Amino acid sequence: MSHHQVVELDDEDDDFDILEEIVRKRASNVEMTSINKKTNRQPEKSDSHTMSTWQDVTQMRPAMGVPVFPATLREERSPFPVTPDMEFTGPGAFAVNGISANRDDIIEEAVDQEPVDALATATQIPEHENIEDSSLLENTGTDTTVPNHRSMKYWRQRLLFVLSLEANVVLLSVVVTLLVIMAVSLRGHDNSDTSQSTDTKVPSKFPGLAAMPTMEPPNFLDSLHLPDYTLEALENPRSPQSKAYEWLISNINNKTSTLNNLPKWRLKQRFSLATFYYSTRGGFWVKNGGWLEWETNECDWEQLYRHQESSPEVNCNEMGEIKALVFCIANNMDGTIPPEISFLGKSLQLLYLCRQQQLRGSIPTALGELTQLNELALTATGISGTIPRELGLMTNLGQLKLIQNNLLGSIPSELGKLYNMTIFRLSEAELTGSIPTEFYQWHKLEILGVMECPKLNTELVLSEIAESIQQVQSIMLIQRAHGDKMAIPSHLDKLTKLSDLALNDWNISGTIPSNFGDLTELILLDLENNSISGTFPQVLFKLTNMVHLNLGSNRLEGKLPLKIFAQLTHLRHLSLGDNQFSGTIPTEVGLLSSLMKLDIQNTELSGTLPTELLQLENLTSFVVTNTSLRGSIPESLCDRMHQQISGYFGGGKFHQKIEGPICQGTLLCGCDCDPCPVD
Repeated sequence: MSHHQVVELDDEDDDFDILEEIVRKRASNVEMTSINKKTNRQPEKSDSHTMSTWQDVTQMRPAMGVPVFPATLREERSPFPVTPDMEFTGPGAFAVNGISANRDDIIEEAVDQEPVDALATATQIPEHENIEDSSLLENTGTDTTVPNHRSMKYWRQRLLFVLSLEANVVLLSVVVTLLVIMAVSLRGHDNSDTSQSTDTKVPSKFPGLAAMPTMEPPNFLDSLHLPDYTLEALENPRSPQSKAYEWLISNINNKTSTLNNLPKWRLKQRFSLATFYYSTRGGFWVKNGGWLEWETNECDWEQLYRHQESSPEVNCNEMGEIKALVFCIANNMDGTIPPEISFLGKSLQLLYLCRQQQLRGSIPTALGELTQLNELALTATGISGTIPRELGLMTNLGQLKLIQNNLLGSIPSELGKLYNMTIFRLSEAELTGSIPTEFYQWHKLEILGVMECPKLNTELVLSEIAESIQQVQSIMLIQRAHGDKMAIPSHLDKLTKLSDLALNDWNISGTIPSNFGDLTELILLDLENNSISGTFPQVLFKLTNMVHLNLGSNRLEGKLPLKIFAQLTHLRHLSLGDNQFSGTIPTEVGLLSSLMKLDIQNTELSGTLPTELLQLENLTSFVVTNTSLRGSIPESLCDRMHQQISGYFGGGKFHQKIEGPICQGTLLCGCDCDPCPVD
């Protein structure tokens, strides 16, 4: 005899709930604790016991979160009707032909076994089993010895049905999974061939891109061959790289776009430019026409040129590759230069970023990958840090201009490997050390400018260049690091092609060498703020092509030679102020028909102004402060004294503010001076 406990059930449940619980517990593998409900209402007995078990289950399903099948389907699939021998025996209890079923034992044993084993367990229940249970007798009033053949068949059928249903569900899931895998695989193959996008998400390695639909992100990223520094930047959703990538992918996935099948190099080119745009806050540029307009060719995205030297005919080559990125007019760029500019390394020839004061950060070392670059100019920016030695890898670089930045450190010797260098300009930096000797291997050098770098030692530059780079055309060395006084090297006469020579604030003493007159190509000579002594250098009269002569702030003395005005007739700028010149202004000054500026302030010149000054129709700056000159200034000369002039020398631009006739310390009258007395 077996003794079983009566199973407590919900008042609206039935015995089929046992089988359904087996399925649910086997699927979720969650331990069954109870299936008791809070209500204890007894179901009313009814003469009609033909309601489908599936209909009873339907009433339980909403409470258990189980989907409800359509009624017709439930009725068709329900082979187990509730029969008269299945009676509710009390609150939450039932018996089949008076035999109580130990529900928990059946569920737990079936859940723990494989479907075949569970079916075997059920079939091993004895065909006839008696039970003695006082509680059962109390609730049912039936006899304690009742044949159970119908009950056992009932349970076998039901369990067999549920287990077969479970097996069908598993089989169906496997088939669906295989179909999904095949579909994804086929679509991935299509994407690799056509570069079309799918809805696959970007890997979690890049959380900033996680919500973007992409074209097979891992394969797409690999095809772009992005460097590690870009992949790391993509991990930050707010980085310019992430924003550029999102812009790129969103447009690639635009089915209506006519440019969603661009080759990989075009996509990488656009990604590079978009990164530059976001890194410098392109949305706030003064001029950004066409930028990030997907249907506009990137060759037509607006750039800003200023001088002819930085104005290519077109931005791209015949293949559509970017060859120029030029912004030489203030454009409100705010940010840093992204290293992704280096992605243009196979085509970019010009990179000019000028007058962008809010451009900060350091020069990216990745610029060394721009192996086709011919010209690099970073002028008047907020860029700081050191000059990367990687710039020495740009073997095609011919022009390097680092002007008015906040650069520190020393000049890397690796730059000496730039054997194609023709123009090198460096100014207004806190660089230390000296010019590397490797620079004197630049045998193609034409223009050298190192200006206002007071901590940089340039003492040996002039003599080294005179010995090794004799084809040089322009040398501008301004503000040498303070040290011992030095003389102008005597062998400068070897620089027969020299057209511009500026040695401002270079602590030069002595006189100008006699062989200086052999520099017959010289058009600009600026020796201001030194300690050159003696009379006006007679050797300069041989330099008949001279246009700009500045000998101001030296220790020159004596009278002004007539030959200055008779032989240097091409002069436009003549600055002799802050010396000890004496005497009068020769009347031959009228021969300088091209003269635009005459500065003789703070000298000992005296006498009246020659009337020949009226012949100088181009004269717009006449500076005579603190002299002994007297007389009236012609009105026709006054009208030309309030303009601004500018010009170019050696490829460099200068600005000259027009001072006008300053009368302080003079006896002059008229114009802005005191009124002339009436006769």
